[in-house]
Amino acid sequence: MLWKKVRGVGTKNEIVYDLRHFERDFNETEQVNGLEQALAEPKKDIRIKMLANEQREAGIPYESGDKIFSLRAVWKNDSNTQSALCNVYVDETHGEWISANCSCSEFNRNRYCCHHVTALLSQYLMDHWGTEIFRGTKIEKKLAEQAGVPDPFVPGVLRKTDQDLLEMLNMPQVGNMDPLAELATNTELHMECHLAKEKGGVSLELKIGSKRRYVVKSMLELFRSCDEGRVYQIGKTDCLSSLDQFDMDGRRAMELLLGQYRHKKSTPYFSTMFLRTSGSYNERYVYLEGRDLDAWMENVGEIPCYVGDDQVRIRLDGAGPEISMERQPYGMLLKTESFFILAKTEDWIYFQTGDRVSRTRNQQGGRLGEILELLSGKSEFYIRNKELPLFFGQMLPAIEDQTEIQTTGFALDEYRPEIPKVSIYLDISQDEIISCQVKCRYDRSGKEYLLYDETDRSVRNNGFEEELRRVTGKYFNAYDETNKSMCLSGGPEELYHFLTESVTELGKSGEVFISDALQKLKVRKLPSVDIGIRMDTGLLYMSIQAPDMTKDELAEILSLYSNKKKFFRLKNGSFMTTDPEKQKEWAVLAETFLQYGKKDPASMEIPAFRALYLDEMLKNRDGISLEENRKYKELLFNMDTAKEANDEVPESLRGILRPYQADGFRWMKTLKRCGFCGILADDMGLGKTLQMLTFLLSEKEEGKTGDELRTLIVTPASLVYNWKKEIGQFVPELSCKVITGNAAERQEMIQNEEDRDIWITSYDLLKRDIACYENIRFANQVIDEAQYIKNHGTQAAKSVRLIQSGFRMALTGTPMENRLSELWSIFDFLMPGFLYGYQGFREKFEEAIMNDRDEEVSARLRSMVHPFILRRLKKDVLTELPDKIEKTVTIELEGEQRKLYDAYAKRLKLYLEKQSKEEFKQSKLEVLKELTRLRQLCCGPELFLENYHGENAKMDACVELVRQAVDGGHKVLLFSQFTSVLDEIEKALAKEKIEDHRIDGSVSKEQRIRLVDSFETDDVPVFCISLKAGGTGLNLTAADIVIHYDPWWNVAAQNQATDRAHRIGQRNTVTVYDLIAENTIEEQIKKLQESKSALAEEILSGEGIQSIVLDRDEILKML
Repeated sequence: MLWKKVRGVGTKNEIVYDLRHFERDFNETEQVNGLEQALAEPKKDIRIKMLANEQREAGIPYESGDKIFSLRAVWKNDSNTQSALCNVYVDETHGEWISANCSCSEFNRNRYCCHHVTALLSQYLMDHWGTEIFRGTKIEKKLAEQAGVPDPFVPGVLRKTDQDLLEMLNMPQVGNMDPLAELATNTELHMECHLAKEKGGVSLELKIGSKRRYVVKSMLELFRSCDEGRVYQIGKTDCLSSLDQFDMDGRRAMELLLGQYRHKKSTPYFSTMFLRTSGSYNERYVYLEGRDLDAWMENVGEIPCYVGDDQVRIRLDGAGPEISMERQPYGMLLKTESFFILAKTEDWIYFQTGDRVSRTRNQQGGRLGEILELLSGKSEFYIRNKELPLFFGQMLPAIEDQTEIQTTGFALDEYRPEIPKVSIYLDISQDEIISCQVKCRYDRSGKEYLLYDETDRSVRNNGFEEELRRVTGKYFNAYDETNKSMCLSGGPEELYHFLTESVTELGKSGEVFISDALQKLKVRKLPSVDIGIRMDTGLLYMSIQAPDMTKDELAEILSLYSNKKKFFRLKNGSFMTTDPEKQKEWAVLAETFLQYGKKDPASMEIPAFRALYLDEMLKNRDGISLEENRKYKELLFNMDTAKEANDEVPESLRGILRPYQADGFRWMKTLKRCGFCGILADDMGLGKTLQMLTFLLSEKEEGKTGDELRTLIVTPASLVYNWKKEIGQFVPELSCKVITGNAAERQEMIQNEEDRDIWITSYDLLKRDIACYENIRFANQVIDEAQYIKNHGTQAAKSVRLIQSGFRMALTGTPMENRLSELWSIFDFLMPGFLYGYQGFREKFEEAIMNDRDEEVSARLRSMVHPFILRRLKKDVLTELPDKIEKTVTIELEGEQRKLYDAYAKRLKLYLEKQSKEEFKQSKLEVLKELTRLRQLCCGPELFLENYHGENAKMDACVELVRQAVDGGHKVLLFSQFTSVLDEIEKALAKEKIEDHRIDGSVSKEQRIRLVDSFETDDVPVFCISLKAGGTGLNLTAADIVIHYDPWWNVAAQNQATDRAHRIGQRNTVTVYDLIAENTIEEQIKKLQESKSALAEEILSGEGIQSIVLDRDEILKML
């Protein structure tokens, strides 16, 4: 759609238009055929009239002070009759074309533009700013082509004949004038409509003309002519070319019908717009029903209307037909004016009385329509005295608000049915079935009736009682015929709902009386509680008490409480309502009692690591009085002010540590002082190793030695010597030893009496040597890249937990990569029991968060772990770090490579589609193998097809990217999941005479360090690295370009690899390229990365948690 396409900047004296948008749209619309003729040919005249509008045009947006111009042009055909009427609105204040419309058929068909709009705007711009404004544009080129001249703007080429002279030349001579053409523009047309009752609605027939009305034989053809801007002939002398020919009422009516036509013509219901007769649709009659009929009646105005042969006036005053009632000796005579029901819609009943069509409100669920149908059948009814109560009780309430009733010989109030006094009696049986008897007492007779007793129906208010049955009956699910009572049977849920909601609602219908048995089933609110917390000897001692409640009653409430339920039921049968506004604190109280309270909520011993969580969840809560002792308050204060603690950074490191690193050091000191452990989860490249070493040096400078200082650092094998190197570089005061060699040598090193401040070993060697550590106690234990123990069932995770250590720290930039259980595993190492046992953790957190997306539970988990995790992001603390630019390079597979990929993908898809979910579970390894095949085909079919010699689009793109980088003087880190890919890359680089280093799983720890040091200083431009072997622990800031040859499911691993270059020490902007094969599984992996990348950050930062687990259906979507 072309809106706001001519844009400009207004100055004080002129508007300078930027024609780039207009030129582009002019070219895109392809509505330029005939532009030159539209601009220049005399027979197609354009009349431009600019009207300054200070007030808003219909549908045109404006602001106060805007200068809006309306441009109007009329095109005439060879017969000098109008063929198109075009309007364009221009905002000169802002230099914008803001709206356009045209009566030609092209305008709607071509998405709201046509050559008339283009010509009118072009003429407007040339008239105001000259032809030079189009110089060099495609508009100039098109005009030159259409005019057949080199320069369409040479004076005279597009100049038009003088307007007045042209009108005279085109004026038909007397005797030759086309009478239809004259009538089409000068004749005023009038309309009359003929309505007839049809099933469900009415049929509408139109007659149109000037002096004489002619039947419109095809309403469809009339609509099409108006919609397409064609002239429609009416009889022999009249024709219609514009709705402006109608009088005001006729135009409004036609616009309404055209609107309905345009709305329905593109829908399956289009044919229903016309009356169906003899199995086919008759285009002579429009069929009106429902809201369409309402709209017609409301807009018909003073148009002459006929129902049959009767001319009628449409008067929509909302009053029904007049009714009169006369008292007779033994009854009453009811008379109605003669009326005829024309139609009924959802909201209205239309009826004819004499020469008037009126309507009255159609009450939803009421009997008015049914009663009016009866009354319209004849004009007089007789009602005996015996049936008068029924009439006044059932029929009168339905009609008296919608009709005018005249009475003779009596007053209506004398016969209006009495409203009885309602009493509702509720009781409950021993098997907890609720019964309800409703009684209605009539004061005039002094009698009382059971609602469901049929006695004396003729003298009771049956309408009122019928409604009372409906209102009260919805709260019950059975009926007792013997006692004439309603019953409710069900479980606690139904009983609770009845007591809390239904009883109140029943009270709106009458006075409620509740039996003693039912009153015993009270619904109580959660009590206010007094909580005391004191700290002593490293433990918290907590008591919970409730005034006016015994210890056993409170224990029962705490043991039954659940956030997932609106209520729970106590042993005495009463109900306890859970308050949504108190669910956070009560969930904590119940959880704490169940874990530590045993049977007495007034005496609980709790580990100190719960202190901060309890404080956050319980302080300043309504209904809770909290008392704390001094030691407990000191603990909270110390943790709240950890970063501002007085711990001084060791002098040798003061000029090295950045402010955020000093904060991290003080945080660790506070943790140890308070008896806690934690996770240093800073972003990759922020110096977690240095912060840890600063802490250890501080411990030594405080005079700690031997058992008080001894520290075990467990790290991936690839980082063992990196730790040793950084200890020698930053804290040479700390002695260290690396546990290495064969089993006997390692055993001797571990058991050697010669002590060292720091012991360094790998996860793999710790598993093997764990028995040797049995009698050794460490003051501190550090696990680096702690995600190595994310699976709590592995030997690595079990081994680190078996070490005897006082203070434990976990270092990782990714404490969670995929699942919440990974975070639980790390905390189970740090503070066993902090997140409960794994089964308890699953029940309390993991299932609710992962499966149910429970934000409340997610918030509780964040509150628990937040004090023990310190995480800073590079973008927040390293403002001087150069930018990291991430780009996705999309590669199209071609030729044989594309065919192979499609064939393997189709084969896997067919294989999966035939499997059930159970079969899929059994064949996951086979499916994983096939997915790997697809990934390898993207990287290069030669990885597993020995005789493949076809295209490898990704390899070609990668080598070209590397060559450009090297030519530009850059160093490149090139990562891949597959060592076989690195083999092929090295072959391709060798052909280009580009040198490279390489690290994969076969490179020793010592050699890794030598290669890293060499790359940082030599001229070798490329470092090929296996993602698994070299994605962590390396410092390669000499490189400023990172290429990920193939995507991995877990984006955290790729980010870690990228941060080998984008870290402290990098001076250049780092550009990261992801090579992705288009329309392959790699694109789906990229999408999966995006959905998983926030997982760890969400639990740490508090933005919710999600889980990604691939199942059969998700894999099928990826194919």
